[in-house]
Amino acid sequence: MNYSAQLDTNVIVIGDQINLLLSIEQPKSLRVEFPVFMDSIGSGVEIIKQSPQDTIPLENGNIKVNKNFLITSFNDGVHKMNPFEFKIHDENLMNIIRTDTMLLGVKTFDIDTSKANFDIVMPIHTPIAFAEIAPWIFGGLIVAALIVLLILYLRKRKKNQPLFVKAKPAEPAHIIALRKLDEIKKQKLWETGKVKQFHSDLTDTIRYYLDERFQLSTQESTTDEILKAVNAMEVNSDWHAKLKDILERADLAKFAKFTPLQDENELSLKFAYKIIETTIVEEAPAKEEKESIAVEETKKEEK
Repeated sequence: MNYSAQLDTNVIVIGDQINLLLSIEQPKSLRVEFPVFMDSIGSGVEIIKQSPQDTIPLENGNIKVNKNFLITSFNDGVHKMNPFEFKIHDENLMNIIRTDTMLLGVKTFDIDTSKANFDIVMPIHTPIAFAEIAPWIFGGLIVAALIVLLILYLRKRKKNQPLFVKAKPAEPAHIIALRKLDEIKKQKLWETGKVKQFHSDLTDTIRYYLDERFQLSTQESTTDEILKAVNAMEVNSDWHAKLKDILERADLAKFAKFTPLQDENELSLKFAYKIIETTIVEEAPAKEEKESIAVEETKKEEK
């Protein structure tokens, strides 16, 4: 039975780390207990880390068991490590085998006493460069911008309004929408079997008009969401039922494999015209009322 304790080196500089390897070659039938250490080996030698036992099968049928310790010392001088004990268990018997005593020399740093001592050099204070504070400035601006956008988003969402208001087109929304309806009417897609395309074009036009006329955001909204937003507006509601009829019939045609009759398709188109014409009429009184208020305020200021 071969056993040993080996150091990488017998002399180190204070604070250096080296390996202590304990190994034993034994028959498989025996149970061997390695020496147990907590955080130090003797006096002045500290254990930094110890690995689990590593078993290696040998060609002669025996096994070789290794255990490694990473050690160091912060005390200069020669440190004695007493023999390491291995306990051999063979059925009801126990034997103890010991390694030789080991010595570890620890050297400290050489100090040149011939040179004069120097005072501690204090840190040099240099002006703060813009490059040092730039990340903080730009980071703060980005955070502030994100906070403002979040506040705007929450306010707009509460009112069911888009975050970014689209620039008003050069032409009024009703002019553009009516022109699109005229194109749809001229195409008569339902007569050529393109019923889904007809209802898709029709609802896209209605959605566009609602967004521009009432500052809604309906492009990604469901029918229920659109109707809820429209019903919440303080405007003439006579056309709401017509809008509901258009959107629900379009949903059936596009998603439920339902084919509306020719009269129903023409009715949807007729309702679309009616919605736009009705809401155009509503704009005039509002405009006149605003002009009247402006005139009254001007007269008050003149007085």
